[in-house]
Amino acid sequence: MTGAPAMPLVSSGAGKWPWRAALLLTPTLVIFIFSLVWPLASIVLRSLNEKGRAALGDGIYWGHYLAIAEDDLLRQVVLHSVMLSSVATLITVALAFPSAYVISRLSRRISSLMMVIILMPFWVSIIVRLFAFTTILGQQGIVNSALGSLGVGPFQLLYNTFATVTGMVAYLLPYLVLILVSAMTAIDNSLLTAARTMGASERRVFTEIYFPQVRPALLSGTVLTFVLSLGFFLTPAILGGPRNLTIPIFIQQQVQSYQWGEAAAMGVVLLAVSTVGYLVALRLGGKGILSPVQQGSRGTAAADPLRTTPVTVACVLVLVLVLVLLVAPLIVVIPTAFTETTQIRFPPVGFSWRWFHEVLTTPLWYEAFFKSVRVGLMTAIVSTLCGLSLARMGTRITSSFWRMAIQAVAIMPLIVPVILLGIGVYDVQGRMGLLGSDVGLVLAHTVLCLPLTFLVLANGLSSMDVSVEQAAWTMGASGSRTFWSIIVPSMVPALVGSLVISFVTSWDEAVLAMFQTELDKSLPVAIYSFLKSGITPAVSAVAAIVTVPVLIATVFLGIQAISSSRRVTKVLKT
Repeated sequence: MTGAPAMPLVSSGAGKWPWRAALLLTPTLVIFIFSLVWPLASIVLRSLNEKGRAALGDGIYWGHYLAIAEDDLLRQVVLHSVMLSSVATLITVALAFPSAYVISRLSRRISSLMMVIILMPFWVSIIVRLFAFTTILGQQGIVNSALGSLGVGPFQLLYNTFATVTGMVAYLLPYLVLILVSAMTAIDNSLLTAARTMGASERRVFTEIYFPQVRPALLSGTVLTFVLSLGFFLTPAILGGPRNLTIPIFIQQQVQSYQWGEAAAMGVVLLAVSTVGYLVALRLGGKGILSPVQQGSRGTAAADPLRTTPVTVACVLVLVLVLVLLVAPLIVVIPTAFTETTQIRFPPVGFSWRWFHEVLTTPLWYEAFFKSVRVGLMTAIVSTLCGLSLARMGTRITSSFWRMAIQAVAIMPLIVPVILLGIGVYDVQGRMGLLGSDVGLVLAHTVLCLPLTFLVLANGLSSMDVSVEQAAWTMGASGSRTFWSIIVPSMVPALVGSLVISFVTSWDEAVLAMFQTELDKSLPVAIYSFLKSGITPAVSAVAAIVTVPVLIATVFLGIQAISSSRRVTKVLKT
């Protein structure tokens, strides 16, 4: 967000802009306070109250925090959560680094296609992906069916630590691959070439020149991966068993039984760990880890193609494994939606459209669908407007202090574990009478989407030429007219991107909605309720309806990426 020099919001004097800025930011700050600051403050107060109430009462009570260290159950929950996150992080790093290395060394056309596939799970609901893993790892799932044909098994692959770690790794891989590819493609290839011409072996080139340049991104990405995995709720809740009691699940169980004290204290500790983790990651990797690019300006792909060695062959095999792990859950749910039986099997038994008919005619499903669409559209509009106001301030304020303050405010929701935000919003909106309403869910989702919309729109504003705006001012145009008639039309791609990403985030979100909705469920919450109570092929039909458009869009984007790469190659050759 440093592509354009900062300048005041209006042209008619420095003394007027703070009032206009305050007016511009008021709706965003109200939403921010109502859906983030107040919920977090309420949780902190509950953690310091002996009875778990949102008040200090007779004084500060530290017993809930001491219980985390002294109580055997709480200590076991913390240790098990750390163990799961550590194992998932190590496996994610082991798979992501060789995969990113191969992608960064492929031709521009193939690497673009690989990144489209790697990022495809971002556009499919996490609930759908976790449901797919129940189909893959179940007693009658793909893995056990394949092993059964070989006379082996079946094995208990579901509702245990193995399934939990598998789901966590599948979720974390795209994040870390994106960060590493961004760092690897930005390496100056001339340094590697110079080392080889001086007689250095490939091993020395990698260990002494290549890896040191990637290490900051690897370390920061590893820290982010660990912090993200600590806050997982849905994955262990759906794929894990009774022994996979993690911090988020413990918090949810305690809140449901109205034991707020220990739940709030555990949530505050989780927030502290997340905050430290994000600060460490930013310190190691810089601000670029928040918005990594897919291609560097001097990437190794074109000038330093991948050489065939035993190590690179192993890296390619790892990449194939990663692609299977990411794509298979998106594909296997589709055939199971056409089964004739009431049980989900792979391969499906017979062929029938009955489950699609049930989904389209049952009030539970189509009402949940329309609620998710309704909330998603409203969230997209509100979060884009809020992100635009923050981005406008963040890129035009001359004070570096206030600019950093705005950026910190915009990014803050990323740091808060979603389970903590969920119980905080549940607490506040319960007092306000907003539970179960579309307005309440939109307010909660807006805060969740705000960091993403801010990053997209701030980058769009920073890349604009401020001289165009200054020229409009000299011609007598007001600040507001200049903004809406010149600035906004010039950043339509960024606005569309903000609307899409916030809609998808709201559409996919289940944790906040699970606490916020009751009978009037959103689509992810409706799927989650079936996953916990009893899975039917109707869930497969819903998953297929959600997934097929993403697969079609991925094919389109893949073709577009290949065509674009061909045009770039032709231009470079000429």
